[in-house]
Amino acid sequence: MATISRSSVRRRRRSRYNVIPNWITRRRAVVSVIVMFSLLLVAGGIYGVRLSLALAKTFHTNPISAAVGALQGGGGSAIDQERLRNQRINIVLYGYGGDGHDGAFLSDSIMVISIQPLQGRPPQIAEISVPRDWFVTIPLKNGKSTQQRINFAYAAGMLGEGPEPASAVDAGAAVADPVLAHILGIGINYFVGVDFDAFKQAVDAVGGINLDVPTGFTDNQYPAGECDEGNCRYETVHFNAGMQHMNGATALIYARSRHGNDGQGSDFARSVRQQQIVVALKDQIESIGGFGKLPDVINALGDNVLTDLTIGDAESLYGLVNGVNPASIEHISLDDTNFLYDCGYPTHCGSYYLYTNDRSYVSLQHFVQNVFPTPAALADGAQVTFVNASGRNDNATTRWASVMHMVGFATKAGGRASTQTVTQVIDNSGGKDFAAAQWLATFFGVSVTTEPAPTAPVTTAPATPATAVAGDVTVILGSAEEQAFLGDPGVGQ
Repeated sequence: MATISRSSVRRRRRSRYNVIPNWITRRRAVVSVIVMFSLLLVAGGIYGVRLSLALAKTFHTNPISAAVGALQGGGGSAIDQERLRNQRINIVLYGYGGDGHDGAFLSDSIMVISIQPLQGRPPQIAEISVPRDWFVTIPLKNGKSTQQRINFAYAAGMLGEGPEPASAVDAGAAVADPVLAHILGIGINYFVGVDFDAFKQAVDAVGGINLDVPTGFTDNQYPAGECDEGNCRYETVHFNAGMQHMNGATALIYARSRHGNDGQGSDFARSVRQQQIVVALKDQIESIGGFGKLPDVINALGDNVLTDLTIGDAESLYGLVNGVNPASIEHISLDDTNFLYDCGYPTHCGSYYLYTNDRSYVSLQHFVQNVFPTPAALADGAQVTFVNASGRNDNATTRWASVMHMVGFATKAGGRASTQTVTQVIDNSGGKDFAAAQWLATFFGVSVTTEPAPTAPVTTAPATPATAVAGDVTVILGSAEEQAFLGDPGVGQ
């Protein structure tokens, strides 16, 4: 259950942003609507009419094109062609406040959905959450650029500050997509922009969603309103652990909360909650009671969604991912426990920013480009132990154990060992887990060592006795790996 109480604390007023510019219009094809009504009343009944009209609104086309695209089932679409070529597909989701909210187009939620089609088996899927406070360079029009949080990139395009977009719908993505592509090292194929109203209305359209909240938490700094409307106060929200039913407004609070206690104040925790809501909404829509409300859901999205996906793309996308086991989806958070670090606010900087450890982005790009281990490597079920032999007293073992756990390996941090330069990947399994060892060796750019792991000085802290390396596969992180991870300080961000 969620509870909300008022607080007297005021928050700082954000800059004012315009709502959707007047050059973004939603044209209505009146003749097509009339023809579509006639055709679908004969062929499919009122449900078909409502669904086609809703699809037309969401995908910015006329109802006839919507019906044709839906009936084709995605065959021949761009995504269908990428599936046939087993080409990786990257779709970025931008979540922002929209009309009536401070910073209407600041994309405070950014998630890249990456899909790797596989021949004869379900695709691999990764949800890569990108923190809004990441400080990056954002290219603007006329060859100019600005240093800002990454959440400003989408807003810059919507406010007309970016390069000329392909269409009004693409304005925000025309700036934000290239920024993401540059720092992550992958192509961005498609985008979906969703505002808060779409989120709330979609949940309400299916009668709410059922969520099992894993960890109860309290957030004393949730925005009570909008500064542009004169309400810069905070309010306190609380969620109990356990199964509960949420309407759209409550689900939005659950998804947006950023300052909760009990480990719920991180971007990673928030991204997990958002992913949980998406799954719950999908389950509700697919339920017997929810499917009949699908036109209402799509209709709710239509006025509050911008996307360059076609209906055929959406059909093909659904066919591609339908039936994927949710437990197999990778949930990846880029944050200050791995590739990023915070600036030390408020002691060392005036605002909270995140920066990349490797300012050339090479280490981060290498990871994102390789988030899908081979199915054989994961099928081994190998226990992978990470050992720090870099000579640095840092968190390399816990960092890499966490990073590789996110892509599907069973991992643990094994402490420190005597310093060595080159990283080693050791197969301790007698060949049983060689596929896992081979993939890890390729990732770190070394060869697999098949001898048993050394038993010498590997400790969890300098003062504790030496213990033997344990695990099916051992990765001994050398000083060269840490140097690469931190990057060349001379390379600008």
